[in-house]
Amino acid sequence: MAEWDDLRFLLAVVREGSFSAAAARLGASQPTVSRRIAALSRRLGTALLRREGGRYVPTPAGRSVATRAEAMEREVHAVARDADRLDERPQGAVRLTAPEGLGIAVLAPRLQAFRRDHPGIDLLLVAEHQVVNLSRREADLALRFVRPRERDLVVRRVASVPFAAHASPSYLRDRPRAPGTLLEDDDLVLLHEDLERSPESAWLRARVPRGRVRVRVRTTLALAAAVAAGAGVGVLPEYLGDTPGLERLDGADALARDLYLVLPRALRATARVRLAARFAMDCVTGGRA
Repeated sequence: MAEWDDLRFLLAVVREGSFSAAAARLGASQPTVSRRIAALSRRLGTALLRREGGRYVPTPAGRSVATRAEAMEREVHAVARDADRLDERPQGAVRLTAPEGLGIAVLAPRLQAFRRDHPGIDLLLVAEHQVVNLSRREADLALRFVRPRERDLVVRRVASVPFAAHASPSYLRDRPRAPGTLLEDDDLVLLHEDLERSPESAWLRARVPRGRVRVRVRTTLALAAAVAAGAGVGVLPEYLGDTPGLERLDGADALARDLYLVLPRALRATARVRLAARFAMDCVTGGRA
């Protein structure tokens, strides 16, 4: 008999297409995912996955098991939602995800005050670039720059975050220009190719048409570090603009991105989630929300 915990590993591989991506999604190691899938296959007496085009895809038996596992997953989440509706006490765990730079620079410094005000709530901040699935309860609450479309989510625009081009003083000494301006051939520090369609990358490329990409990164914290080290020009959010070794280049012609607070509709009346949501909004708005 397959246990739910084993089936979670199969679902993750079916959805992600690889053991490594499934491991990252589950917070496990790749060997652990491999062992759990192999054990599940032995217990059921059939192969559940096969390699196809560099990805793992389910066999017919694997697809059947995964379909039933998805139904089990929905029931598990329904149980959790029902329990949440009954729990109006401000206590318990809340998992809040946010973009890495925002989480570390804006939210993390205020966690101690939240814990002091609400000692019964165990608030876990996950600062990462990966967008988790709130509908599958991979988190209870999220701050995002991209507005989700799922109908079972509550979405509120909480801020407009300014972004601007920055460079280091050492880079600017080597590349003289009028104060606060960009050059057509500035060296660029951009987000990874996977994130090439981000508004920040498009904004900077439009203003530096002959720029050569010198560094690519996956997070704004890494981007800020590369720019401060003198690698080139990069676009950073306002909350990272005070990083030592950075100088803002552009003026009024700056980019702004909407920031959204997102949570499952089933959790909006849960006391601990409401308090965590208020905390997140107060952090990004300075208490003006």
